[in-house]
Amino acid sequence: MSKVFIIDDDPIHQRIAQIMIGKHEIFTEFTSFTEAELALDYIRRNLSSAENLPDVILLDLNMPVVDGWDFLEAFQKFENNLTKSIRIFIVTSSVDEKDKLRSQAFSFVKGFISKPLSPDIIRSTIA
Repeated sequence: MSKVFIIDDDPIHQRIAQIMIGKHEIFTEFTSFTEAELALDYIRRNLSSAENLPDVILLDLNMPVVDGWDFLEAFQKFENNLTKSIRIFIVTSSVDEKDKLRSQAFSFVKGFISKPLSPDIIRSTIA
């Protein structure tokens, strides 16, 4: 893996993820978004530019305005137009089984990562 997008409205959780990724060299590059809509806009603008797209997205579910579910539904509309496959992992403090079941409707969602993040959790989930 080389590039990851962190989409989370909580700057503390973002910073924790950034430090872990950098310190433990889990990815070679990361970009953070506090608003899911900004991440969607970026991806739409770069649909045909594989080198600008992430390999993985770490997506928080609970965000204002455009939440994680809204992001997944919007992403699904243009996913087939992407020049590379992007794996999405939901990062959440929720342990609600309904969330896991609901996420299975999206083939590109590859799993759940529980907050707080740790290098071992990230590595074992995305491996």
